[in-house]
Amino acid sequence: MMQILGISINLISMLGFLTLVGTVVNNGILFIDTTNQLKQKMPVKDALIESGVIRLRPILMTTLTTVIAMIPVSLAKGGNTGMMSGLAIVIIGGLIASTLLILLFLPNFYLLIAGKKAATLGLKAAEKEQLKSVLLLLIILPTCSK
Repeated sequence: MMQILGISINLISMLGFLTLVGTVVNNGILFIDTTNQLKQKMPVKDALIESGVIRLRPILMTTLTTVIAMIPVSLAKGGNTGMMSGLAIVIIGGLIASTLLILLFLPNFYLLIAGKKAATLGLKAAEKEQLKSVLLLLIILPTCSK
């Protein structure tokens, strides 16, 4: 993306990567922690859905406020602001992509890992099939909406 926009990767844009990683990891931890807490009271699938409902707003608020704050920096021209636009573009693009990944693929990955743990714990065949079908639906549904 940066190559398309004609912006080079420099020290300032690498600083954007560090900022991006911190925010993305924080969002992922919030999602997983909520799921783990809810998993004690309900099945894994229901816990994932409920934690998505609970954490959707905080994740979107964090992402949108950061993206909106970085738009003026990314559009600024002249002087030293050109150097800072790389940082802003890295953060904007990375946050948008990572938010989609956290909300769509993290639950699927969690369900996959939970299914493998369930297999090692000796779940019944019907319960294993149910986990597989839910995982398949969660993978197919986002692609159907395109």
